[in-house]
Amino acid sequence: MTRVVPEGLPFPLAEYECRHVALRAAMVARGIDSLFVTSPSNLCYLTGYVASWYAPRLPIGALIRAAEPEIVIVDWSRHVDFIPLMAIHDAIELVDYGTAAGEVVQAVRRRGWHEGVVAIEWHAPNPVAGIVRDLASGLRAIGAELVEGDYLVDDLRVYKSPAEQAKIVRAAEMADGAFEELRERLRPGQTELEVSALITSLLAERGSEVAAQHALVSSGPTAWADVHAFPSRRVIERGDIVSVDASGVVDRYHANLSRAFVVDGWNDKAEEYLQAGAASLATLCREARNGESPSGAMAAAERELRQRVPSRNIWWVGGYGFGLAFPPSWVGHTYLADDGPHRADLAPGYVSNFETVLFDRDAGFEAAAIDTLLATEDGLAPLSRIPRGLLRT
Repeated sequence: MTRVVPEGLPFPLAEYECRHVALRAAMVARGIDSLFVTSPSNLCYLTGYVASWYAPRLPIGALIRAAEPEIVIVDWSRHVDFIPLMAIHDAIELVDYGTAAGEVVQAVRRRGWHEGVVAIEWHAPNPVAGIVRDLASGLRAIGAELVEGDYLVDDLRVYKSPAEQAKIVRAAEMADGAFEELRERLRPGQTELEVSALITSLLAERGSEVAAQHALVSSGPTAWADVHAFPSRRVIERGDIVSVDASGVVDRYHANLSRAFVVDGWNDKAEEYLQAGAASLATLCREARNGESPSGAMAAAERELRQRVPSRNIWWVGGYGFGLAFPPSWVGHTYLADDGPHRADLAPGYVSNFETVLFDRDAGFEAAAIDTLLATEDGLAPLSRIPRGLLRT
């Protein structure tokens, strides 16, 4: 089959081909002959494939052989006309509910790709565990030596190319513009749901795509406890501090931003905490060094924060790898504390968010701020122009 290259891919074909070469080299280095990629982010990175829904009981992905140039897309039979519009591929294997795992196993066997070491992504968000179990048992049954293929592609995605960085910078500009307009339009009487819809609309007006996580809005006396709750019907009152956490998105590349707004009032303690977070961010960026683990800079940033804010008032300080993402979240596999599944030194193209989520239980407020950081030859720096202090509406 002739290679199919869809029109309108986010990057030139040459960039995707460089990714393929790097992946096959990484497979050889780890002794892997065949890899089944099922992580939506990894599938997008390699082929451009983007969908709004990845059926949990279908192993949608790509089969790749280290010694072969082919990319084989595995997808639902109802997507037969969708695949050529979305994904670089040389062949297609269509699967259906109830028989999908066996169909993938037979596709691997038919190509002879079960010979040698076969890797699957055990920790990918899709498909569900039962399908992964059936894939594993089926591959073993045809003689494959099965190993973990987790983070093989993820590690390639840690350091963004100049073209990827440009998308994240553009997404950050969208987020800044939306948050600046939100500051002008946030009023008492709105519900958290309405504010979430408003920031989402403001982002969309600037060209931002649907994010991997809905816009979070936390307000009122339990905001710090509601940090991962859906926006509610709670009506925002005068004097409330409202934390809004959202992302600009360009071609699935995210730039995360969170700021705290005070509605028709002021709160000295919240401002003090937010300025402490700003000082912590400045310390992180000052101490960060390319070619070194970010853990030392992160530890210095945390010390700075704890000198200014009591530990009992710190919900979390830290950051995680950022960029290409799909629902249900935008959380990557690397951390500024360098204690994630795989370690990663700072280097140009490294992207992370940085969070200081602070609160006062007795006073009943949350003072949270999040920035997206980009490492360049000049060091680590936030992309947002919006200050971290309390933003009066």
